Amino acid sequence: MSQRPHPKLASASMAACTAAFVGLIGCNSAQAQASPYSIGISQTVSHETNLLRLREGQTLPSGSRESDTVSSTALVAGLDQRIGRQRLFGNGALRANRYAHNDALDSQVYGLDLGLDWETIWALSGKLNVGADRTQRTDLRGNNGQILAGGNLETSRTGGGLVRLGVAGPLGLEAGLAGSRVRYRNPAAAYADYDQRSGSLGARYQLGGATSVALTARQTRFEYPNLLVGRSDPNDKRQRDEIEFSTEWQASGASRIEASLSRGKTEHEQLPARDFSSTTGAVSWNWQPGGRLKLITRLGRDSGQNSDVVTTTAFSQTTDSLSLNASYELTGKTRLNAAVQGYRRSLVGNSVFISGIEGRDRGTTASLGLRWEALRSLTLGCQISRDERGRNSTPALNDAYSASVYSCFGQFLLQ
Repeated sequence: MSQRPHPKLASASMAACTAAFVGLIGCNSAQAQASPYSIGISQTVSHETNLLRLREGQTLPSGSRESDTVSSTALVAGLDQRIGRQRLFGNGALRANRYAHNDALDSQVYGLDLGLDWETIWALSGKLNVGADRTQRTDLRGNNGQILAGGNLETSRTGGGLVRLGVAGPLGLEAGLAGSRVRYRNPAAAYADYDQRSGSLGARYQLGGATSVALTARQTRFEYPNLLVGRSDPNDKRQRDEIEFSTEWQASGASRIEASLSRGKTEHEQLPARDFSSTTGAVSWNWQPGGRLKLITRLGRDSGQNSDVVTTTAFSQTTDSLSLNASYELTGKTRLNAAVQGYRRSLVGNSVFISGIEGRDRGTTASLGLRWEALRSLTLGCQISRDERGRNSTPALNDAYSASVYSCFGQFLLQ
């Protein structure tokens, strides 16, 4: 499946909390060798200048505040256990969110991801993964572009698996299945509900060491049961067929490159005027020149919601993006993290204009954070981030906004 697991489009405060949790688990990876289990508590306090992602020209609903301070208290847990040749791993969080002014958004949310790497006889190996997530979507708009007063909880389920079979020497076959299901609690957001399923079959050839090439055929089916507002049958069904060539190249001990190039066609069951063919792909470079600095650069073009840009929607045809992530170890216990991403979306229609108007827009996101492992089980940190989306070339599709987020967190973790 060419898409990553469902892009969990949480509010910036939830993203900060989740990033803190993931970062802290990684920070304690050396300790995880002593114990495969971890459990702890996390507290994040953030201030957002545009909590509801108010668009240009929009008016706030009565009783709402544009900026707000959010408190998020979480119970977190992690698992990384080897059982023979198998490896079971995962993490989860239960969070209670409280808003200083927009108390209608107070909520209890969660996130859970579990995975299994397995190996068996006859050169068989593979991966399994499942996930569940519930988050507050303060950025999503209703089917008429209105702010969803009272909040909008998004619930998602994901799952997938990949099987590898060694055939002869360096040659192997791969087959995969994946799926996701996303639903919204607020009735005005039901148009954005969707299901996605994909299957793939391919061959991989190991050139030597960690370098390989692969050729994969993939089919992905999308179903948006309530998207075409105003039609007798609002279910928008789509199918994308594509062929992908990919490679992984260990250029040196400090440099690794992954690249993919695919050609595919997307067909719509009810709106054939929106059918399109596109060439997509990505190049990412993971560079670690020394023990302290790590850099990851990615340039890509993705189709539909198969993007690492979280602002892609059911109306996105292609999304071009360029991102840079950097991590620098200031001391043995202090790490500085920075990230910046620019993107350009190509959109066709929206929930009101289903006739197929087209447009393009651009956006940028950036963040800077500092994390300090004060004690073996205690980590503290702060982060600032900025999110901006520019005006669309077609005024009817305009969705421009900007927002800043300032957050600090602390976590106590036993393992």
